[in-house]
Amino acid sequence: MPHKAVFLDRDNTVIDDPGYLADPQGVRLLPGVEEALTRLAGASWRLIVVTNQSGVARGLLTEDMLQQVHAEIQRQLAQRGAKLDAIYYCPFLPEAPVEAYARDSDERKPKPGMLLRAAREMDLDLRASWMVGDSDRDIQAGRRAGCRTILIRHDGDQSEPVGQGDRGEPAGQDDEAWPDFTARNLQEAAEVILRESPAEPSAANPNAAPQSGGREIRPSHEMSDSQVLQELLQMARQLVRLREGREFSVSKLIAGIAQGLALLAFVLGAVKFIGLSSPAASSDAFWQSMGYLAIAGFCQVAALTFFLMNRQD
Repeated sequence: MPHKAVFLDRDNTVIDDPGYLADPQGVRLLPGVEEALTRLAGASWRLIVVTNQSGVARGLLTEDMLQQVHAEIQRQLAQRGAKLDAIYYCPFLPEAPVEAYARDSDERKPKPGMLLRAAREMDLDLRASWMVGDSDRDIQAGRRAGCRTILIRHDGDQSEPVGQGDRGEPAGQDDEAWPDFTARNLQEAAEVILRESPAEPSAANPNAAPQSGGREIRPSHEMSDSQVLQELLQMARQLVRLREGREFSVSKLIAGIAQGLALLAFVLGAVKFIGLSSPAASSDAFWQSMGYLAIAGFCQVAALTFFLMNRQD
């Protein structure tokens, strides 16, 4: 039976981020991390770090140095009665100065490659899993892998969960960057995961139905109230962005111009057509009228086409 997992970003989620950490002595666990990991592990979650480490591609540290940093993280966690089941990292970066690592990679977040590889190697159920991180790249990677997501928004961070990626690199406006939940730290994220995920049958009686303290357990294909609320919030955010003009597109502009031309041509054609009733009307006026009306029809069709194209975008 596949396992459920909590994927974790490393920097500013599990440890403090001094910037391209190369020295194991610089490892500082964030407050409450060991407690959160212990609670999740006690509820049968696999705990897996997935982290972009472009410092290797930038020549700021080697993979051996990175392994030492990760070993120190595990050592400090073990001292406090916690552990990580695995740490996956992506050292690659397009156009990096270190040629051996200068390439694009499907494992570099926001791509979901690290999560997909972990699922293959560790027999994980991604649909039952979560991704937790402090960057929109973490959220995008988690959603693309099929996981539910939690954005860590540290105290004082009032920014929206879109627009900036790890280390300030632009990630672009993307609905995939909207998380299912937000939390101030890993402890709060663990609370959300434990609250929102259904309990599993006990080991003593694996066929028994999970107990929920009187609460109804919904089948996995049904959405909980909190999921429905999150979906409604996401739809509301999209409508707000539409009203604020954030979703301007060329197709909208062309559609508007075509609509205006259609109206103008129709008015000119109608004027010419009305003038045909006068004695001085000529066949040229008739064909001019038909020409304007034909242009009006063409522009109207073009406007509708571009409006539909924009809706599909």
